[in-house]
Amino acid sequence: MNLQLTDFITKKNVMLHLKATSQRAAIEEMVHRMYENGYLDSETGFVEDVIKREGFTTTGIGNNIAIPHGKSDTVKAPTIVFAKTDHLLEWHALDGQPVNIIFLMAVPESDAGDQHLRILAKLSSKLMNDDFVAAIKKADNVKDIVQLLSE
Repeated sequence: MNLQLTDFITKKNVMLHLKATSQRAAIEEMVHRMYENGYLDSETGFVEDVIKREGFTTTGIGNNIAIPHGKSDTVKAPTIVFAKTDHLLEWHALDGQPVNIIFLMAVPESDAGDQHLRILAKLSSKLMNDDFVAAIKKADNVKDIVQLLSE
């Protein structure tokens, strides 16, 4: 099976102009979208799982990008919500820079190992491409973002 990011990030999982003013608020807003879209049994449970994971090491990978994630029994199916914030957020990123592009990944506890790593590897390979990163930073509508993720 050839894994595609668009198997996990659909139009309904793209959020532009996130209003959050903190890391936790961004995670809460994105988790709410996951819950609304039927991917979670519990909003608060998953928020706490993601915050707990953030406590181990930062998910701010640099270049104004973060990939927070959580494995949880509250997750019904693997998914990713993509968000761009209106302003930069402190994320304790590896390069010390704030974040405004966030990929929040959710994986069920039951199939966390392999699925989680394959999705993360696919996303990471895209994020190592400078042209992709520049394009995703510039994109300002859902259609363009989904198109970039599908390429």
